Amino acid sequence: MGKFMLRVFIALSAVPSVAIASDLDVFGNMILRYEHESQHNNLPDRERLRLIARLGLKGDINQHWSAQGRLSTGLKNKQNVPAITIAKFNTQPQPDNDVYVERLFMTGKFNLGKSSQAQLYIGKIPWQSKQVTDIFWDRNLHPIGVHLNYQFNEQHQLQFASLKPLDGNSDVIGLMHIMQWNMNYDFRGIKLRISPWLVDYHGQQGARYAKKDTELDNRSIRLSTSVNYKGYKLGVDVGHSLESFSQFDQFNDQKTSLAVQFSQGTLKQMGNYAWHIRYLRVERFGVINEFAQNGTARFATSNLQGFDIRLRRKMNHNWWLGARVSDIRTIKGKDEQGVRVRIEGQYQF
Repeated sequence: MGKFMLRVFIALSAVPSVAIASDLDVFGNMILRYEHESQHNNLPDRERLRLIARLGLKGDINQHWSAQGRLSTGLKNKQNVPAITIAKFNTQPQPDNDVYVERLFMTGKFNLGKSSQAQLYIGKIPWQSKQVTDIFWDRNLHPIGVHLNYQFNEQHQLQFASLKPLDGNSDVIGLMHIMQWNMNYDFRGIKLRISPWLVDYHGQQGARYAKKDTELDNRSIRLSTSVNYKGYKLGVDVGHSLESFSQFDQFNDQKTSLAVQFSQGTLKQMGNYAWHIRYLRVERFGVINEFAQNGTARFATSNLQGFDIRLRRKMNHNWWLGARVSDIRTIKGKDEQGVRVRIEGQYQF
């Protein structure tokens, strides 16, 4: 952890005129989740009760800069798995649990004109690009780097990022550059968002924990777009790798990722419902395997296809209850499938 903290604080110290925040807020959340995974071809069923606990501190430094940090539970050296198992209902291994610095970053906000503004994130930052789903990047992974949002006006925004993804709890692996253009239009109540982007990942040898394709370069073009009308949203995430993977004969042509999602609702007020129905098909090199979402399948983050359905209800101002079902199978190679059922609740403060 020492190497990681040193990198972050070196980055933060480069920001001028930093003072100690005068107003600090404590924030966090807890998720309790029952999870049952079954109907696999080669894996035993798994049934367990899991917990995610997070606690953070945030505050303003001055009129332009703010800072925040947050701790989280998780599996040791696997920061895309924040849940720890607190009860098991059948025989299964018990990985090592951990508490780690999940995020630690500064945010700068600057008005640059009548309608232009910029936001700059520095440190170990949450994923900031705009997409419909999380198939490209697991939302629990917070890389180290810099991200810039430049808002030209209400319709157009440009994003740049240079990020070092994590290898375990205290090291990094590879280098990722991102550029994304966000366009928003409103046609008589029909809201259209179009976000083309380019992702350039430079692989690196020698990963200790994050070993799934992190040694491979992967440059890809992506498009995230959605149509929203009266709270109903139809969205698509699609990506295609521009690299050649001829060393992998069986998967050389497997370079496209696709998610189509129909959703409705937000959880802003007590009694609100939010749900989605998602179809996903993620080919072997359509994403970077190590960093892609793992919320739908136990056995893979790429080379998979299937459906994901989720429903949540806001019970009061600080907690919700919900359920999620995912039915996923492999596309090529070793035949595997599985159904994951989750019943969960989150309390936020």
